[in-house]
Amino acid sequence: MKKIAVVGLGYVGLPLAAAFGEKREIVGFDINKKRIAELKDGVDFTREVSREELAASKGLSSWIHRISAALWISR
Repeated sequence: MKKIAVVGLGYVGLPLAAAFGEKREIVGFDINKKRIAELKDGVDFTREVSREELAASKGLSSWIHRISAALWISR
């Protein structure tokens, strides 16, 4: 089965990733180290997704990664 990638785990990306994560394998990316750490602990400061919804998503710790902001900066 193919994975779904979600770039940006904020107000829109995280609920989308959590919803897809109930049925499919997800790879989520964000550039904010603090945000990634909170999500790995099961905490969403935006309160868009509950701890239970995060836990219901397949492989939470495996689909949250950090990408470098340099990837988004064109020189």
